[in-house]
Amino acid sequence: MNKMVKTSIAAALLSTALFANAAEAQQKIGYVNMQQVLINLPQARNLEQQVQEEFKGRISEIEEIEGKMQALQDKAERDSKIMSQREMQDMGRELELLDATRQVKAKGLREDMQRRGNELRDQLMAEVMRNAQALASEQKYDVVLSSNSLVYANENFDLTDDVLKKMTGGN
Repeated sequence: MNKMVKTSIAAALLSTALFANAAEAQQKIGYVNMQQVLINLPQARNLEQQVQEEFKGRISEIEEIEGKMQALQDKAERDSKIMSQREMQDMGRELELLDATRQVKAKGLREDMQRRGNELRDQLMAEVMRNAQALASEQKYDVVLSSNSLVYANENFDLTDDVLKKMTGGN
């Protein structure tokens, strides 16, 4: 009797293992390298230009301040021998005021440009995710992972190029 129980348990375990392997073989799993997609997308290459274009007015304003500062410095060097002490002090104060204004505006501009760049990258990443999900659905994948979360995966499961083709219209 004991032998029969052991044989039954062994048979049950063996059949379970066989069914588990068969179920695993039917699952379709893939991964996407998001970094590679972002690097190769034309939309990602244009993000910096788009941010520059959005903030060109503020960039011009800072360049104008820098131009005034350079003109004042040039004048101070050129006319230093004929200017009075009072005129030199006034020019120094004006330079300090322009520099302080430039620094405040430049800091705000850098922060705003960085924030906007991050927003645009996040929007693009969301679009990449939507396209990866649509591709997975179309091709009947059970699981699609980001390559960041993988320790190892066979490159046969790599969907990166397929996502790029989907986002660029096959170009």
